[in-house]
Amino acid sequence: MNGKERIVAALNRQPVDRTPVWFMRQAGRHLPEYRKLAAEHSFWERCQDLDLCTNITMQPIQRYGSIDAAIVFSDILTPLPALGYEVEYGGGIRIDPFTFDDVDDWTAFSARKHAPWAADALKAIGEERQDIARLGFAGCPWTTSLYLLAGGTGDKEFHNTRATVFSNPEASERVLMRMADAVGHLLADQVNHGGADAVQLFDTWAGLLSVEDYQRLALPATKRAIEVFREQANQRVPLIHYAKGSGHLHHVIRTLDIDAVSLDWRDDLRANRTAFGDRFAFQGNLDPSRMHGSPEAATLAAQRVLDEAGDAPGHVFNLGHGFAPGAQIDCVEAVLRLITGESA
Repeated sequence: MNGKERIVAALNRQPVDRTPVWFMRQAGRHLPEYRKLAAEHSFWERCQDLDLCTNITMQPIQRYGSIDAAIVFSDILTPLPALGYEVEYGGGIRIDPFTFDDVDDWTAFSARKHAPWAADALKAIGEERQDIARLGFAGCPWTTSLYLLAGGTGDKEFHNTRATVFSNPEASERVLMRMADAVGHLLADQVNHGGADAVQLFDTWAGLLSVEDYQRLALPATKRAIEVFREQANQRVPLIHYAKGSGHLHHVIRTLDIDAVSLDWRDDLRANRTAFGDRFAFQGNLDPSRMHGSPEAATLAAQRVLDEAGDAPGHVFNLGHGFAPGAQIDCVEAVLRLITGESA
């Protein structure tokens, strides 16, 4: 099997010849070739320039060889400029001020018109490499809106921002639902134009919410985003859902129209596979910090993940969150050798 066949089969809970593997944030900060480009081009240049974006997306494939999927280099805040907000990166994220009245002036978001870059890059990759899976992604409405309301990353754990949401429930719901439409269209474009074989929704900050607040605020908007995506996409492709620190929410997340649940490193992979492996594929869930030490320690930890996953169909090896800049290339190589059965 090639990488594309392996990823698609696993996400559909079908047999594979070996565990497929890719890594969240695999294209980016831990690679010296990426850091060289980052020093020469702004973040938005890296996203919007087709050659740069495809180059960055393919860097981990070219370096490591045995990774089964290329996830497009992009960002969950991609919809915001089209809605009227400048987003600046570097030493944190800064976003133009937002007020709830702004929503009345938001344009109807069109991914083809306002943010076509991710889909364009996926299409270009498919024209060159048909043997690897192409993955698109977007941020869930809750997490994307939280950054917008906070004006970036200055509000630690979004205490003030969440207070604003809780104090303005109806206005916040309008923001979330409008954001949901943008997210759904963004994902659909990556399938329709980009040819994505699967897509992933990131809800990094869902874990900050209680079950009650998640059901009231985040869940309806995520459900709406998925409905828009399913309606607009010209074919059904697997949808992976990831929410960091969300173990207490999984029974609610499983009610969404998703095909795979991406677990973080604190979640019990074996228990999830045993209880729900007949309904969902599971992705994960190596602690990213394991990639910062010795290759031997990384390999031992990866073997535990494989043991917990078991042999039944429906597991994609990944991290429990994305690579940090300090991830070590020799650790990644050692884990890949373990998964693929290749010798050093």
